Amino acid sequence: MFPAEVGGWQKRQPTCGADLLDMRAVPLCMGFNTGIPGAPMSAGMKETILLLDDESMLLKLLGSVLSRQYQVITVETAEQALSSFIEHSRQVDLLVADLSLAKSSGILVALLLRSVIPGLPIILTSGYPVNSWCERDAADLHRLGSKSVVVLQKPFPSQALLKTVRELIGETQTELAITA
Repeated sequence: MFPAEVGGWQKRQPTCGADLLDMRAVPLCMGFNTGIPGAPMSAGMKETILLLDDESMLLKLLGSVLSRQYQVITVETAEQALSSFIEHSRQVDLLVADLSLAKSSGILVALLLRSVIPGLPIILTSGYPVNSWCERDAADLHRLGSKSVVVLQKPFPSQALLKTVRELIGETQTELAITA
């Protein structure tokens, strides 16, 4: 179940081979006090990455790579991702999410988190190129927008992931400095 604080998941008929969550019933503004997304951390603090993948071996591998430089929260389901987001006071600097999950979609989690933190950088991973995604996933990617969103096609080298993370987190910091 979706955390009670937000109101609950509503399931719809499966599309694209997965039991996806219906975003149409989720309000875009949930009234959370998130502070400033991407604000510089205190000295010695690492940026926090929420890592979502339902393949446990890949989750461990990616978590190991990222945890050398960042604080990483690893989760295997959309529900765990949203619960962890709330448990960590909505203080996440980046979401890395697999597109296709057993009972949901990483892009729907991204849409929910973006409704709370509009500028949250997102990395979506997928074993398929974007042009072969089903219509619903392509539409959700369009809804997410292109700003601070990167799609990495699996398999990808760990250095490509680290470079993308650095670019996205650095981009957010630069934007905040310009607007301040």
